[in-house]
Amino acid sequence: MTITVTLKDEVAQIVERQVAEGRYPDAESAVAAALMLLDDFAINWDDVDADAVRRMIADSDAEGGEIPFKDVAN
Repeated sequence: MTITVTLKDEVAQIVERQVAEGRYPDAESAVAAALMLLDDFAINWDDVDADAVRRMIADSDAEGGEIPFKDVAN
């Protein structure tokens, strides 16, 4: 299957730079690598405890701090 996409200028420039620097042989390879990386790091929402996230957000808001990402997923 072939899918054609249009990239915004900023994203297209990133792809062009990656190809020009020799990291990828062509734009298709650069985009494919980016999508595979995205897929590798996708969150499995079944592993997220929504109540725990809500509590962490409330606690963080009360303290004015940030929540480390590692504390969100099980």
